[in-house]
Amino acid sequence: MKKSKYIALAAVAAFTVAPLSACGAGQSNGSESKNYEIAMVAKGFSQSFWVSVHQGADDAAAKYGATVTFNGPDNDSQVDKQADMVQNAINKSPDAVAIAPLDEAALTPAVQSAKSASIPLFAFDTAFETNADAITSTVKTSNREVGKVAAENLIALLNGKGKYAVIAHSQTDATSTERRDGFLDYMKKNAPDMEMVGEVQYSNADQAKAQDIASAILQANPDLDAIFATNEATVVGAATPVESALKSGHKVLLVGVDSGKAQQQYIRDGVISGSVSQNPYQIGYKTIENAVKSLNGEKIDKVIDSGCFWYNADNIDDDDVQQAMYE
Repeated sequence: MKKSKYIALAAVAAFTVAPLSACGAGQSNGSESKNYEIAMVAKGFSQSFWVSVHQGADDAAAKYGATVTFNGPDNDSQVDKQADMVQNAINKSPDAVAIAPLDEAALTPAVQSAKSASIPLFAFDTAFETNADAITSTVKTSNREVGKVAAENLIALLNGKGKYAVIAHSQTDATSTERRDGFLDYMKKNAPDMEMVGEVQYSNADQAKAQDIASAILQANPDLDAIFATNEATVVGAATPVESALKSGHKVLLVGVDSGKAQQQYIRDGVISGSVSQNPYQIGYKTIENAVKSLNGEKIDKVIDSGCFWYNADNIDDDDVQQAMYE
């Protein structure tokens, strides 16, 4: 695992240094910016990941002299509610709207409405596909890379042998499907002696549902070696039955994504073997930074990767890892 730790720390350094340079480079532009009004609509609101995104956005707004409103549905399944929130934001005629899309088809009418009103659109966390031409810039983690890093480390933990299950948090959200596919594709190509049991299960980012799914998987597969869960709510939900299994003598590994407070504690306790984390603060910060720069007429990249890294009990307290964590 020393190799995995080394790679993880290098990845953290790569994306934590870059934002500092970007902030410094943009410092002189902040005083020249107008007080832009930017509406952000996320996939959630109270979950710790989105709280961290919100904080990054607020800090960038304070630096660049912008005003940000931040909203989102209660959970990933409220596709129609998010679409209504986006349309309501557009109706208020802000200078820009940033969206973390749950379901692109549901958002298409709002995207067209913004286009008709000449309101520039930005995306964060997840890219648009069908409506990509309507989006000025996207800040997101490469979610296929997240899945790949999880698979790479799971293979190392099990020495390339064993049975595993996958619980994804959504069938429609690209964040979930890309992580799922990145994981499965890497496993297929690089773990010929490992076997997936059953089909991918979906939690709808609901912790209680994830707990039920993981419990059923463990009961049906007493020889299961590992579970991969694609987001915070899903891995934390799965942790309860995994912890029970461990106490009863069934050694099963749990690998997740994100880095919320509960997940960090489960890693310290040895229930979760390791996780792949994004940097949600930088997702929020860079979304607002890019929007302001674009509104000021500056050239910005079409897609910006906010990075990801593997962390476990060995490196969780390292300074450069903690810098990118959230609770």
